[in-house]
Amino acid sequence: MERNSRRGFVSLAAVTGGLLLTGPPAAANPHPHQTPDGSRTSGRERLNKTLVLRAFARQNNGGSFYEILDERVVWTVVNGRTYRGKREFLDEGSAPILTRLATYLHMTPQNLWADDDTVIARFEGNATALDGLPYRNEYCWVLTLRGNAVVRAYAYLDMVAVAELMDRVPEPGPTARGRD
Repeated sequence: MERNSRRGFVSLAAVTGGLLLTGPPAAANPHPHQTPDGSRTSGRERLNKTLVLRAFARQNNGGSFYEILDERVVWTVVNGRTYRGKREFLDEGSAPILTRLATYLHMTPQNLWADDDTVIARFEGNATALDGLPYRNEYCWVLTLRGNAVVRAYAYLDMVAVAELMDRVPEPGPTARGRD
């Protein structure tokens, strides 16, 4: 996929959209170790999906999804920027959004697919911003895991929703609490 390419996003959307047509999400699959096309999932794929689902649960209980990130993670916001390292991503990628929120970002997984060390997670994010208005976004993250941690991520999200939040809610001062 070309870097910063809308065609790449359309390709990913077509692939994941095609997966949506093949059957129900894995959570609704009556045969949890079998994919909608009848093939079997590997132990590694089940483990990776479990790790990502636990990270979503941790986030939704007031913790941080990002605990699952490797210290040397490379995180690319498609049509945005690439962050090299967990600290850089948390400080410069997620903090400008999360510090403008009055509540934690509740992440509701819609679909989750695994192929070897790659997990694709499509989810909705909802929170209340510091101005009392809702912040809503839809995300699709393509995560590569090694050693039970995310080492590479491609994040697709609605950048218009992010820009509206940034324009609407001023950056909080140094006393604001961080939410990584």
